[in-house]
Amino acid sequence: MLLLDRNNEPTSTVYYLAAESYDYLKQSDGADALTVYRHLDDGRAGKKLNYDFYLMAIDFLYLIDKLSVDERGGLHVH
Repeated sequence: MLLLDRNNEPTSTVYYLAAESYDYLKQSDGADALTVYRHLDDGRAGKKLNYDFYLMAIDFLYLIDKLSVDERGGLHVH
C-alpha cells in the first residue's frame, strides 16, 4: 500500500512526508529535491529519514498534480 503502512509510525508514512514536503516547498517558493530532503531529515530527532519513502512522497505529489519540476530540476508546488 502506498500511503498507509501499519508497520511505520505515522510521521514516517509516505502521506505524511508528502504533506511535509508540500508545506516546505510552499513556504520556500520551490527548492531542489536534495534541499527538501535535508530539511526534512534535519527536523527528525535522531531518526534518519528513509530516502525511498521521501522519493515516493515526491512522486505522490507529482502524480496528484501538486508538484512540478522546472527546467533546472527545481521542485515547485501549486
